[in-house]
Amino acid sequence: MTQLLDIVRLLGLRKAIRTKRGIDKALRHVRGYAVCSCLWAMLETGTLDEILSSTSVPMERLLGDGRLDRHVLESILSYLDGIGLVRAEGGHVRATAKLRRLMAEPRGLFELTYAYSPIFANLRDLLTGKARYPRDVQRLGKYVGRGSGQLCRALPYPVLADMLRRRGARKVLDLGCGDLAFLFYLCETVPEVRAVGIDVDEPTAAYAKEVLAASPLAGRIEVRCADMFDLAALSRDMPDVDAITAVDTYHEYLSGGDQKIVALLRSLRRSFPKALLYVGEFCKQPHAKLRRRPTAFLEHHLYHDLTNQTIVDAAAWRRMFAAAGLTILEEKVFDIVGHGYFVLR
Repeated sequence: MTQLLDIVRLLGLRKAIRTKRGIDKALRHVRGYAVCSCLWAMLETGTLDEILSSTSVPMERLLGDGRLDRHVLESILSYLDGIGLVRAEGGHVRATAKLRRLMAEPRGLFELTYAYSPIFANLRDLLTGKARYPRDVQRLGKYVGRGSGQLCRALPYPVLADMLRRRGARKVLDLGCGDLAFLFYLCETVPEVRAVGIDVDEPTAAYAKEVLAASPLAGRIEVRCADMFDLAALSRDMPDVDAITAVDTYHEYLSGGDQKIVALLRSLRRSFPKALLYVGEFCKQPHAKLRRRPTAFLEHHLYHDLTNQTIVDAAAWRRMFAAAGLTILEEKVFDIVGHGYFVLR
């Protein structure tokens, strides 16, 4: 109490209260940056999952055989202990319920944001024109896939899996399969489905094959390295494909206009005339709406804008489908989360 009275005497009551309130408001933003940075470092080194995998972990086990710096790790854990994410005491570390909740369903948001951390680390150079994306700065592709896959299990995957199940899909071709998160979900929930996932990026396709080899679903899923803009040969190999899926894939090719995607949709229609197209895509929310209710889509739009990915509204998707000569058989647009789902013929 004596210390508080001294502060009030020196600053005056109004200024003391104003200073305290200002710091508290700023702290929310500063703490978010610090927490994310600590969690990302622990995520990348495997420390976070090691803590989450046990009720209590000895500090010495986390340090390993000198793979981590003791002082830095202790500093991070002391900070996270102070804000209630871990308890570090008696030479052991345990995750609190608060941390476990964050690393459950919302984990994908942390991983997806981590994927864009190089963009923010170089934001000054991007702003001043000294660096360009993707020439000088790239996303962390591994975490784009991991974060998106985690987040999509909340709504996009269930919606598309339900559409495929109700329409009796049996052989699915997934465009831009990444780490197979969607195909794993689909095959887990629709037992009669078999699938082929393609990705143009060779390291991504190789990683998907590694993940698949360790999965009990390996007998129902195939992975190929292929370009979705050139599938003529693949269509001859797989005439039994009756469903083509693309989850948050097409928008990455809209920065130069919609002609490339319209041409792709026409090509898919020609190459796989018996297949229905299932599209799950971001639908841009009006900025005025986000200003009134600043959801996570503000960050989502920022990440995409900074990396030259174009998000369009549902009406623009409908225009592209019509230009490609496709008919919308079913549509579900969830404005509240800025995502739309379409079945096309």
